[in-house]
Amino acid sequence: MYDSLFAEGGLSLERLKVLLEVYDAGSIAQAAPSDTVRQSQYSRQLRELAEFFGCEVTQRQGKVLKLSAEGVRLSEVAREALRGLNDFRADCRSEKVVFNIGAGDSLIQWLVIPRLGRMLTKVPHVRVGTLNLRTQDIVRQVTDTRVDFGLVRKNALLPGLKSAPLGNLAYVAVVPESLVAPGKAPTLARLFAEYPLAMQTTEGEFSNRLREMAQAANTTLHPALSCQSFPQVFAAVKSERFAAILPEIAARELPTTKFRTLAAEPLRSLQREIILLWNPRVIKVRPKAAALLTHLQTVLRLS
Repeated sequence: MYDSLFAEGGLSLERLKVLLEVYDAGSIAQAAPSDTVRQSQYSRQLRELAEFFGCEVTQRQGKVLKLSAEGVRLSEVAREALRGLNDFRADCRSEKVVFNIGAGDSLIQWLVIPRLGRMLTKVPHVRVGTLNLRTQDIVRQVTDTRVDFGLVRKNALLPGLKSAPLGNLAYVAVVPESLVAPGKAPTLARLFAEYPLAMQTTEGEFSNRLREMAQAANTTLHPALSCQSFPQVFAAVKSERFAAILPEIAARELPTTKFRTLAAEPLRSLQREIILLWNPRVIKVRPKAAALLTHLQTVLRLS
């Protein structure tokens, strides 16, 4: 049945590994940066794969050599085969099988990591790694099975992928008691107009919503501190020198004796429904994935 695969040379695990490295990096030059000898070796190995399969697995785009459509398709086949072989080898050696979970920084820090310990006691045969990725990267890498499971907002789901609801990620305003003037209880308008505001500014949709809220409160949004992630914003708030709008799961970690939280109605527009995302091919190829999936759906529920 597989005689044709062994009738001639050119196919090897090493060459398939090179194919995946080039796919993951984006091009031969990016897979072996500043190493012309290695780039030449990669080019030769991919050419040998092309000769074996009888199709071009690379194509030149300007000065860059990238995978062709056939090369991308072959990389998908190779990734599943190598992951299956790797898992089988781990089983035979009684080693733990490694799975990865992709999510944004906030969900990794305040949802995934705090609950992984509880879950891993129920699936002692696996190890888990976390990947801090943007939503579009999570969806893309779940699609090509580089990432086993992902946490994203519901509207990012693409056809062909499976998902399970985890609940809603809500946001609250947080103000340190040290910034609250006597007789002036925190309000959303005061958050924008009177308090030094720390703000996550790298996500355009979030920033736009806050600007709209500030405008509705008859003020202008001028953050005192611009941050690249919510964990940075959280650190700023924890210093008791800044107010902010944070994920509600993060605000729970702040002592109520030192911080006030405000769940104002306009903040409901920031709320996002979060889903657990996976490619059904992972469940088919990786035998232990189904058991892990069952526990993830329970442990990662937002509440």
